[in-house]
Amino acid sequence: RFKYTQKLRNALSSLLQKLPAELKDSPELAVLGPLACRKVYNLVQLIYRAKQYEGDSKDYEFSRLSMEEHWRAGYYDTVRTLRHPEVLERPSNLEGVLTFDLAQNGRE
Repeated sequence: RFKYTQKLRNALSSLLQKLPAELKDSPELAVLGPLACRKVYNLVQLIYRAKQYEGDSKDYEFSRLSMEEHWRAGYYDTVRTLRHPEVLERPSNLEGVLTFDLAQNGRE
Protein backbone atom coordinates (compact mmCIF):
# COMPACT_ATOMS: atom_id res chain seq x y z
CA ARG A 1 0.00 0.00 0.00
CA PHE A 2 2.84 2.40 0.83
CA LYS A 3 4.47 1.78 -2.56
CA TYR A 4 1.19 2.40 -4.36
CA THR A 5 0.56 5.62 -2.44
CA GLN A 6 4.06 6.87 -3.27
CA LYS A 7 3.53 5.99 -6.92
CA LEU A 8 0.38 8.14 -6.95
CA ARG A 9 2.15 11.00 -5.15
CA ASN A 10 5.05 10.92 -7.64
CA ALA A 11 2.67 10.84 -10.62
CA LEU A 12 0.68 13.74 -9.18
CA SER A 13 3.88 15.72 -8.72
CA SER A 14 4.83 15.14 -12.37
CA LEU A 15 1.39 16.20 -13.59
CA LEU A 16 1.32 19.33 -11.46
CA GLN A 17 4.66 20.45 -12.86
CA LYS A 18 3.18 20.26 -16.37
CA LEU A 19 0.24 22.54 -15.60
CA PRO A 20 0.08 25.81 -17.50
CA ALA A 21 0.77 28.99 -15.50
CA GLU A 22 -2.89 30.07 -15.51
CA LEU A 23 -3.83 26.97 -13.47
CA LYS A 24 -1.11 27.37 -10.84
CA ASP A 25 -3.36 29.47 -8.58
CA SER A 26 -6.45 27.27 -8.85
CA PRO A 27 -8.22 26.09 -5.68
CA GLU A 28 -7.88 22.49 -6.90
CA LEU A 29 -4.12 22.86 -6.99
CA ALA A 30 -4.20 24.23 -3.46
CA VAL A 31 -5.87 20.97 -2.41
CA LEU A 32 -3.79 18.56 -4.52
CA GLY A 33 -0.42 20.28 -4.25
CA PRO A 34 0.39 19.19 -0.69
CA LEU A 35 -0.30 15.57 -1.65
CA ALA A 36 2.35 15.59 -4.38
CA CYS A 37 5.66 14.17 -3.27
CA ARG A 38 8.99 13.35 -4.88
CA LYS A 39 10.56 11.79 -1.79
CA VAL A 40 12.22 8.39 -2.09
CA TYR A 41 12.53 5.64 0.49
CA ASN A 42 14.75 2.63 1.09
CA LEU A 43 13.04 0.33 3.58
CA VAL A 44 15.17 -2.34 5.22
CA GLN A 45 13.52 -5.13 7.17
CA LEU A 46 15.47 -6.35 10.17
CA ILE A 47 13.42 -9.09 11.77
CA TYR A 48 14.65 -11.12 14.70
CA ARG A 49 14.62 -14.77 13.76
CA ALA A 50 14.47 -17.08 16.73
CA LYS A 51 17.18 -19.62 17.34
CA GLN A 52 16.09 -23.26 17.19
CA TYR A 53 16.64 -23.75 20.91
CA GLU A 54 14.36 -20.82 21.87
CA GLY A 55 11.03 -22.32 20.92
CA ASP A 56 7.99 -20.43 22.20
CA SER A 57 9.92 -18.94 25.10
CA LYS A 58 11.13 -16.11 22.85
CA ASP A 59 7.70 -14.51 23.31
CA TYR A 60 7.97 -14.15 27.09
CA GLU A 61 11.62 -14.68 28.05
CA PHE A 62 13.26 -11.28 28.50
CA SER A 63 16.27 -12.00 30.68
CA ARG A 64 19.34 -9.82 30.31
CA LEU A 65 21.18 -12.66 28.56
CA SER A 66 18.35 -13.20 26.06
CA MET A 67 18.01 -9.51 25.31
CA GLU A 68 21.75 -9.09 24.77
CA GLU A 69 21.65 -12.02 22.35
CA HIS A 70 18.76 -10.40 20.45
CA TRP A 71 20.55 -7.04 20.34
CA ARG A 72 23.74 -8.69 19.12
CA ALA A 73 21.82 -10.52 16.38
CA GLY A 74 20.22 -7.21 15.35
CA TYR A 75 23.58 -5.49 15.26
CA TYR A 76 25.10 -8.18 13.05
CA ASP A 77 22.05 -8.18 10.75
CA THR A 78 22.44 -4.41 10.40
CA VAL A 79 26.17 -4.66 9.63
CA ARG A 80 25.54 -7.46 7.12
CA THR A 81 22.77 -5.45 5.45
CA LEU A 82 24.88 -2.28 5.16
CA ARG A 83 27.58 -4.24 3.33
CA HIS A 84 25.19 -4.29 0.38
CA PRO A 85 25.63 -0.97 -1.42
CA GLU A 86 22.22 -1.21 -3.11
CA VAL A 87 20.45 -0.46 0.18
CA LEU A 88 21.97 3.03 0.07
CA GLU A 89 21.25 3.73 -3.60
CA ARG A 90 18.52 6.19 -4.46
CA PRO A 91 15.42 4.42 -5.84
CA SER A 92 14.78 5.22 -9.48
CA ASN A 93 11.49 3.37 -9.91
CA LEU A 94 8.16 5.16 -10.30
CA GLU A 95 7.16 4.43 -6.72
CA GLY A 96 10.37 5.87 -5.31
CA VAL A 97 10.44 2.95 -2.87
CA LEU A 98 12.80 -0.02 -2.56
CA THR A 99 12.45 -2.71 0.11
CA PHE A 100 15.15 -5.06 1.33
CA ASP A 101 15.23 -8.15 3.54
CA LEU A 102 18.76 -9.39 3.03
CA ALA A 103 19.16 -11.63 6.05
CA GLN A 104 16.34 -14.09 5.53
CA ASN A 105 16.66 -17.10 7.81
CA GLY A 106 19.87 -15.66 9.22
CA ARG A 107 21.58 -15.90 5.84
CA GLU A 108 22.11 -13.49 2.99
